[in-house]
Amino acid sequence: MAAGTAAIWIVLAVRLVVDLGLEPYQLALLGTALEVGVLVSEVPTGVIADVVSRRLSVILSFLVMGPALAFSGVFEPFALIALTQVVWGIGWTMQSGADVAWLTDELRDPARAEQLVVRRSRVEVTARAAGVPLALLLNLFLSRTETIVATGAVLFAWGLVLLATMPENGFTRRPGAGIAEFRRVLLLGGRLAWRTPSLRLLALSLVLVGLGAEAIDRLDVARLVEVGIPDEFDEVVVVALLALAKAGAAILMLRLVERRLLSHGTARWMMVLLFAAAAAIAMVAGSDMIGVVLVALILQEALRYGADPLVILLANRHDESDARATVLSFLSQARSAGEIVGGIFLGALATATSLSTAFAVSAVVFVGAGLVAGRAERTAI
Repeated sequence: MAAGTAAIWIVLAVRLVVDLGLEPYQLALLGTALEVGVLVSEVPTGVIADVVSRRLSVILSFLVMGPALAFSGVFEPFALIALTQVVWGIGWTMQSGADVAWLTDELRDPARAEQLVVRRSRVEVTARAAGVPLALLLNLFLSRTETIVATGAVLFAWGLVLLATMPENGFTRRPGAGIAEFRRVLLLGGRLAWRTPSLRLLALSLVLVGLGAEAIDRLDVARLVEVGIPDEFDEVVVVALLALAKAGAAILMLRLVERRLLSHGTARWMMVLLFAAAAAIAMVAGSDMIGVVLVALILQEALRYGADPLVILLANRHDESDARATVLSFLSQARSAGEIVGGIFLGALATATSLSTAFAVSAVVFVGAGLVAGRAERTAI
């Protein structure tokens, strides 16, 4: 999934900005559309994974996301592209939380699961890096649309491979599981997420992370074009090389997380990483030098990647097996809510003022997210 989505986004981002000429607010609204799909389906799909099958939920995510991503390379009307993002978001929620819950139950060893959660993040970034040459290779022989469609088809086919090969031995479906069991798991996950002070603060921090992240995730290519990509470089190549550099920096950061940050002070380290990400985002906002903007984009990506597995570790230490995917889904939903608001607000702000202003506001929001994460440290995380 990491390799395929990375390959698609490298080409799709250029298609949206260069080929279709979308405005900054439209790019941000596409992110909002994706997060609307996540917001409305995150908790229901998490509960279904806890009640029915984590394995089946992960498999369905590939079968839904593959076609949605493929059609994002075909459609030209903005409304239809936005619809593919909504479906993409729904498909994403089917594996969000379910994958970690499946892994934890299959291993039946929480300590080993924690180590693998961080290691998995590093492997995921490596896979994203592998998606870059895949995108470049396909782009040499295929059009941008054909590259996106072919990669979406591969994701769908991988879902069929998982259907034939993926085991599920650690999860036991309750006999007669239905609406009552769905309601029980939903209430249990909600109670854990919102009544546990540390998880509540973690959710608030994720709302702020989502609020600030949307400007970076959707407007970074537009910012590069605005600063000025040299004429002798193809836009796809520049975006691909940037993705490779981001992946390399993220791998180094995740190695540090894996070796140094897994014992005590997890939330405090999350605060430090978010503060550093805010500083890098401020560099993107304040500089008109292409080299500085590129380095800052690489740094903020690595720092944000370093914080992501810490969120999973913090949540996994508090929840119960019956509602593990549901709790993680509630936290993901909190981030999605922030991204929806951020997509609308920061996209409109970028259009009304400038891209630099939107990135500057994003940096301030990340400082707030770090402060909240630091408070979570004092509530016994």
